[in-house]
Amino acid sequence: LLSKVNRATLIDIYYDAAKLIYYKQTHSKKPQLKPKEIARCLNVVFYHQRHGQPVEVTGELLENFGGDFSEERALKYYQERVIGSVQDQLGQTVTIDEAGMDFLYENHEIKSENYRQTRGKRLPWIQYVLRNTKEIYTKQEGNSYLYIYVTKFLLPLKTHTAVTWFLVFTKKRKDIDKSLALLTAIPVDRYNGFLSKLESMTPAEAK
Repeated sequence: LLSKVNRATLIDIYYDAAKLIYYKQTHSKKPQLKPKEIARCLNVVFYHQRHGQPVEVTGELLENFGGDFSEERALKYYQERVIGSVQDQLGQTVTIDEAGMDFLYENHEIKSENYRQTRGKRLPWIQYVLRNTKEIYTKQEGNSYLYIYVTKFLLPLKTHTAVTWFLVFTKKRKDIDKSLALLTAIPVDRYNGFLSKLESMTPAEAK
C-alpha cells in the first residue's frame, strides 16, 4: 500500500529507532527501558531525519584532499583559516582558538607521531559545520555542557563516494561571556558508529 519512496523512508526511520533504542539499552545496562526513554529516542530520530541533509564536498571543503597533507601544512591552515569566531544557526558565538588544535592529534596528545592526516584534510569542515548545520545536539558531560554540530558529508573518491558524519564538539566557556569554545571534532565513517554516539544526545532546536 506504500509508495516505493515512502516504504524506503519508513525502513530508514524504523532502523534508526531500533538502533538508538538498542544503544540506549546497552549503554544504560538496563534490561528494559521506560516508555519515556523510548520516546526520547524517537524524538532524536525525528530530529535527525528532519535536519540531517547531506552535503557534497566541493570547493574549499575539498581543497586539502588530493595528496599528502603534512602536519606543518595542517598547523598553518588551522592558525590562518580556522582560528576565529563564528555564529551558529542558533545565534550563538563559537570561539575557535589554539586550544582546539589538539584535534589534529590522536588522543589529543600533541606529538608529531600522533598527527592524523585525515583530520588535517578535514580542517575546512569545522567552520563550515559550525556556521551552517541545523543538526545540533546538546549533552551533559561531567561539569561541562556540550553542543555537538553534525553534518553528513559526501566525499568524492576515484572509485566511489565516501560518506562521513562529521561531529564538531564545543563546550560552554566558564569566563564572563559564557560563549562556546571548540573542543574537538571527529569524523565517523560508519552509520552505526554515528548512531551509537547520537543516542546520548538531546536535540537543540535550530532556527
